[in-house]
Amino acid sequence: MIVAVIGAGKIGEAVANSIAKSKQVTKVVMTKRNVSTLPRSRSAKIAVTSDNREAAKKADLILIAVKAGDAKQVLGEISQFTADKIVVSLMAAITIERLEKVLPKAKVVRSMPNIAAVIGEAITAYSLGRRVTTADEATVQLILGSFGDYVKVPESLLNPITALSGSGPAYIAVVIDAMVSAGLKVGIPRDIALKLVTKTLTGTADLLSVKKMHPAELRDTVTTPAGTTIAGIYELERGSLRTSMMNAVEAATVAAEKVAKKFESD
Repeated sequence: MIVAVIGAGKIGEAVANSIAKSKQVTKVVMTKRNVSTLPRSRSAKIAVTSDNREAAKKADLILIAVKAGDAKQVLGEISQFTADKIVVSLMAAITIERLEKVLPKAKVVRSMPNIAAVIGEAITAYSLGRRVTTADEATVQLILGSFGDYVKVPESLLNPITALSGSGPAYIAVVIDAMVSAGLKVGIPRDIALKLVTKTLTGTADLLSVKKMHPAELRDTVTTPAGTTIAGIYELERGSLRTSMMNAVEAATVAAEKVAKKFESD
């Protein structure tokens, strides 16, 4: 199977590198306007070009990883080469309906990964278009699984998911930075604080996943009466951390919907 990745930005390049490791993929054609900015050290399976049409023409499956603002041009360029091919959109906010209008003979899949694809740890939500078969979905899962985990969702959830897990790494980075600063305030050297915080974050996430625990259960497990943890939690609640996070995701969802409306009106 030959896979084209249209748009080798941070996500596109990461996805291409991961897909190239799959035994079911014989070649990955990756496109970028300025190919000289791509690193030379890459898999022998990966070819690079600035020609979106040529990449789409050669491919059996196409992933589109450009910004929503570039979608109209890119979709127009590749449309004639998408008949009966699986086309997976990694673009935020652009609906399956709109994609199927521009690519009427394609088997359209809309998805939303996150930047953790760079290390093969993305979580990608996806929704299927009308022409995608069960066999096609298995191929889609193979591709998405090459750069992390995946979950199938109704398309109505994809804008909120863009706000939650698509933008989520940025929120977590802000929390990590704040915790490191907190460590500095109480006398912990920066390098040690960063290691402690990042390992605490990954360890906690893994614990919740492996043990199938609700976050509240984990919180209660380490919170004792009049202890250090409840003192810290009290300050977090007083500072409205929970409300701020909810507001952030809601604001990002609204922003995603605005992008969608703008694209639909163009």
